[in-house]
Amino acid sequence: MTEKRSRFVLLCQRALAAGVVIAVAAPAASVITLDIVAPAPETAVGGSQEQPGTASLVATEPIAPDVIEVPVPGVDRSGPGFAARSAPEAVVGYATVGLTWAQGEVVEDEEISASVRSLESGVWSQWEQLEYHDEHGPDPEGSEGRDNPDTRPGTDPIVVGNVDQVQVRVTASGEVPNDLSMAVIDPGQTTTPEVEQPAIDTASSDERETGAALASADTVLSAARAAKPKIYSRAQWGADERMRDKGSLRYGTVKAGFVHHTVNANSYTSGQVPSLIRGIYAYHTQSQRWSDIGYNFVVDRFGRIWEGRYGGVTRAVVGAHTLGYNDYSFAMSAIGNFDTVRPPAVMLDAYARLFAWKLSLHGVKAGSTSQRLGSRTFKAINGHRDAGSTACPGRYLYAKLPKIRTRAVGYQKGGTDPDPPPDPEPPIDPKRSADISGSPWPDLVVRDGSSKRVSVVQTGGQVAFESAEPAGQRWDGMDLLAGSRDLTGDQVADMVARDAGTKRSGIYPGDGRGGFGDAVSTIRKFRGSDQLTGVGDFNGDGENDMVARDSSSKALYLYPGNGEGGFSRRSLLAPTWKYNRTFGVGDLDGDDINDLAARDRSGALKLFSGTSGTLGAPTTVPNQWDGFDILAGLGDLTNDGEGDIIARDASSKLTYIYPGSGDGLVGDRLGPFSAFSELNFLTSPGQVAGTNRSDLVGRTASGRLVSFTNTGRKNIAGVVETGWILGTADLLVNSGDWDGDGHGDLITRSEESGRMYLRRGDGNGHFAEAVLAGTGWGSIGSISPVGDVTGDGNPDLVGRPEGGSMRTFPGDGESGFLRSRPVDASVTNRLSAGRPRKYDWMLNVGDANGDNKPDLIARAKVSGKLWLMPGSRKGYAKRRFIGEGFASYDLGG
Repeated sequence: MTEKRSRFVLLCQRALAAGVVIAVAAPAASVITLDIVAPAPETAVGGSQEQPGTASLVATEPIAPDVIEVPVPGVDRSGPGFAARSAPEAVVGYATVGLTWAQGEVVEDEEISASVRSLESGVWSQWEQLEYHDEHGPDPEGSEGRDNPDTRPGTDPIVVGNVDQVQVRVTASGEVPNDLSMAVIDPGQTTTPEVEQPAIDTASSDERETGAALASADTVLSAARAAKPKIYSRAQWGADERMRDKGSLRYGTVKAGFVHHTVNANSYTSGQVPSLIRGIYAYHTQSQRWSDIGYNFVVDRFGRIWEGRYGGVTRAVVGAHTLGYNDYSFAMSAIGNFDTVRPPAVMLDAYARLFAWKLSLHGVKAGSTSQRLGSRTFKAINGHRDAGSTACPGRYLYAKLPKIRTRAVGYQKGGTDPDPPPDPEPPIDPKRSADISGSPWPDLVVRDGSSKRVSVVQTGGQVAFESAEPAGQRWDGMDLLAGSRDLTGDQVADMVARDAGTKRSGIYPGDGRGGFGDAVSTIRKFRGSDQLTGVGDFNGDGENDMVARDSSSKALYLYPGNGEGGFSRRSLLAPTWKYNRTFGVGDLDGDDINDLAARDRSGALKLFSGTSGTLGAPTTVPNQWDGFDILAGLGDLTNDGEGDIIARDASSKLTYIYPGSGDGLVGDRLGPFSAFSELNFLTSPGQVAGTNRSDLVGRTASGRLVSFTNTGRKNIAGVVETGWILGTADLLVNSGDWDGDGHGDLITRSEESGRMYLRRGDGNGHFAEAVLAGTGWGSIGSISPVGDVTGDGNPDLVGRPEGGSMRTFPGDGESGFLRSRPVDASVTNRLSAGRPRKYDWMLNVGDANGDNKPDLIARAKVSGKLWLMPGSRKGYAKRRFIGEGFASYDLGG
């Protein structure tokens, strides 16, 4: 492949089997967040389609990673936001990042949340979760256990790649752990890679081991009856043996094996694997200060097995992988995040080969279900989650454990392959596998009631903002604040604030990273004002302006900006201004000139169209506005190109966005948003965090300025015309990836024959010709998609046969169904919510708002409006408006 920087994306969102009420399912997983930039050298030979075990670029010499530890100081928690954040740190090389803290700080999984973001080409990624599980790591006793004062607990490492900078932040439900440190690791790069076969051939009795003899003759004879894998050595991934603690090597017994995953990228090339392993090795040994890499073995998506912890691949080396059970087991970790993709077949086969062989060395049958490990009984082959409350090794890999066990049993029995080795398979991303149009969020498929034309409606993740970031300190002494689009000429929004004592106002420039610097100038122009707002370019001279009311005369003035942090002579807009709230709203009426809004004593909101520095005649913006204690505008908060109004209810302290429609009016409100309830000031000045989107800035009760970055999400992202007319169907089911080709599909039912048809999607909003999927469906009602409830990796449907009980109809992974079975009780509970009468669609769309919970989208049958029913632990939260104009559709899914 060409030597250029390739991008690949880390998907760290849980793919959830969706809870349903009726009708249709769309995607069950969604968000793409953290871009990972791959290095140019050390690329794969022959691209990404290498056969398992074939030659690849490997290291020929030890490579010493470079580890930088960056302190993560705590911050004030009196307002909304996080408890600690690191300074941005420059990245060198193909970086791995993790977070550690002081020994002795016992932190439960649910007590801490850590995330990381990266800067690339001047743009920050969204925050991505750093996995932390207190069951990961060495046992408490021993030289690397948590009783050792030198070791440090921490998150799992994550690869960010060749980016410019990284930053971590932490929130905690209790006390923040002491001595937080962000590790930034450059794993190094070999200057003389070679194409080389696996170095450790376990089929040979004179195999080259790294420092340990083979097991006993009896054990080797046992191994001869099992499949014999080949393993890449530590030297081939460039292990610098000086980094491990040679005196801590321990041996135990092997009674079982554990399957793990690394929660790293899934789209790496074969040549990048040595760097990935070196990054994990350096983090475990240098940052967490374990004696060695925690896993006994590592397997990549090409099916290649790599030697992990030092001590001999045939021997019972005690690792640091499954807290409480390391002395009795071994572990192999799959490189990738298998909560978000399905493991390739070659990886599953590698697990079966390695586990069959390794277990047979120690006299353990791969199919055993009664292996005693300490005080508990396990199967011979387990997932990490079987030993503790962790998601590891991910839902898709965990679902394949029965297949791994079956194949391992076959290898142990025959000593030859029970089946030919499968060809490599690319990982299937369930976000895309459930996706119809290629967008990162769920899709709806709808049919027009008159023309019968089918369209794909793309949801956009729902309008949202990132958590609060510190934007400035000591703002409690300010008695008049306003946000403005760029006043200083640097294309970043600024703040204007008046000191309550001196009555001098400062112009505080935005830094483009969510904060504001020291005042570039202080002025006395607003010393007698009682209202102040940014209005954008109000007079048409290309510079952004401010509007203020004089507290004595009640006259309203325009203060034209000069683009350098100052203002020209003011001009009178109105001799008397009897409005209690005044704010800029951008171009709300669609005439390409910024407007001004003001609320009168009756609660009516008036819109004054800008006319080159003067006020046009007022028009009324319908709604009752007197119940709001915060009103602001100027920015496009919904990312649709129109100005919006943000308003907070004075009683509930919940905040809503009223989207501008471009004609001087606003649509149904979006929200509520609870993140702004503790603020005493909120403004929408424009882009603050360097994303070219309209962000929010607020002040906490303690006087801290905070910013909220606009995520860029939309409620409705667009409509894709399929060019397909569907005239005879009475049911549309967005089934997810029914046939396993990586694209979302549709299942439709013929109203005339009751037959079900599969229509395969191409991922771009189009569908192939119908294929018969099943007959006899005319008498089955309440048909709903439920994701994979049978555990075989294929999506399923449920339905109620006429006169009978609900049944599950498992998908066969191709074009039809397996034999039906009674619905599981957990699915029945989810189906028992029923259908509210005011909705005629209740569509299961998976995670539509990025909170890792399955949601519903409902249509009000009278108005044709769409509503989101956000999933919660107790069912579904209060509905949120999505969009309107859907009354003409007769089918949706």
